[in-house]
Amino acid sequence: MPVLIIAVWSVSYLVLGLLWALGAPGYPFDAGRAGAGNTLLDPLPAAVGGSVLAVSALVAGVVAVLAARGPLNRATAVVAVVAGVGLAVLLPDVRIMMTAGYLPVMLAAALAGQAEFSMIASMLTWPSVNLLILMAVGVSLMVLGTRALLGEPGRSGSAARAFRVGRYATAVAVAVPVVYAVTRFGWLLGIPVGISDEFLAYIAEITPIGAGLGALGLLGAVLTVGLVRPWGEIWPRWVPFLRGRPIPARLPAYSALAVSLPITSAGLMYVRQKLSGEQVGPAGAADELGAWLPEMLWPLWGAALAVAALAYLTRRRYHARRP
Repeated sequence: MPVLIIAVWSVSYLVLGLLWALGAPGYPFDAGRAGAGNTLLDPLPAAVGGSVLAVSALVAGVVAVLAARGPLNRATAVVAVVAGVGLAVLLPDVRIMMTAGYLPVMLAAALAGQAEFSMIASMLTWPSVNLLILMAVGVSLMVLGTRALLGEPGRSGSAARAFRVGRYATAVAVAVPVVYAVTRFGWLLGIPVGISDEFLAYIAEITPIGAGLGALGLLGAVLTVGLVRPWGEIWPRWVPFLRGRPIPARLPAYSALAVSLPITSAGLMYVRQKLSGEQVGPAGAADELGAWLPEMLWPLWGAALAVAALAYLTRRRYHARRP
């Protein structure tokens, strides 16, 4: 499946990239158009950005062809991982995180009459859909590359080492969303956590949305704890039909990895904006520590979550292969 995804994208974006480089309409990284964001390609002319996409598609196509012919060698696997990280983590911005996190919150708010459905439609623009496509292809490339690089997992001694590493990574991956949620829940309750009373009054109308995203972060934090706890390996007793059965190792691991990518991308965008002096958050947020500092920790959150997921997968596969 990853090979098919990469191959289809490679052919499509090789053509589209060349057309965009030549001035064709529909280029999704135009910073001046509605729905554009803050990716690494947005500041560049379409001629440059289109060329980058075309070259990326060509590289991905070569990887797909080699993968279809047999296992990738180490050099090709490294190229696949690097290209995948570029497409899925470094290139995107916060819009993937907003789509995954804010969309269900906004839908609930719209159904409750607290938001307009037009706000939901504004998230599903071509630039945003394009980023989702790039992330899917990037993940497919990383899957191909890591399979070749890791080879057969579960060597002796890896389980204990994976548990130690995973425990520390899990602690970080839990702490960051908890800090974020504390600020957003505080604001919803009228407590100016990390901000002034004046700024809290200014953002009062949007505090339910922030609290909703904080709730999702807390839910993710609870699930993350399962990566180092027994209930993350065996279905708990309160789960109907599945209680007592082993949880497939790939389910928690791949779910955590999928979540870690948009978190890291969004966090890196915020860090780039802050370092370049751009505005992060609503107007006036630059002087409010609690309005921007938690987002600066998101790359650490995403990286820790990915490490915890890989450690969990390594430990589970080792135990599955023991005599």
